[in-house]
Amino acid sequence: MDRVFKSKVGWWFHLGLLIIIAVCIRAFLSTNVAGMIVGLLTCMLLIHMLLNTWYKITEDGQLVVHCSIFPEKRIAVSDITAVETTVMPVSSYALSLDRLIIYKNGFQWMLVSPTNKKEFLKLLRKHNPDIQIKEPVI
Repeated sequence: MDRVFKSKVGWWFHLGLLIIIAVCIRAFLSTNVAGMIVGLLTCMLLIHMLLNTWYKITEDGQLVVHCSIFPEKRIAVSDITAVETTVMPVSSYALSLDRLIIYKNGFQWMLVSPTNKKEFLKLLRKHNPDIQIKEPVI
């Protein structure tokens, strides 16, 4: 059976959403139509990301990474060579800085932030016991 892991959500994502909401309210009160439109569209995207960022490990051994309107990414779990914890603040399909780097053939493939990292890693290793769990570089 396929297993879906929602993305962990960091405080900074909530803060960004609150700031965008405040900008929308200010634009509404000042009757700034352009500000209202941009703010509402941004707010809608952030809420869509919040509700639609997840990682699925399929029964046939595929990892599917999904984030809102962005292209879905897939990788065979057998192609994953290593996983490492990180807090890199680069753009990714992760809504928290508590992330995992997934390596494919020794290169970084994707950053993810599943809510239950231990269970996520356990399931990945069930499909591919050769996955190396790296220690974070400090």
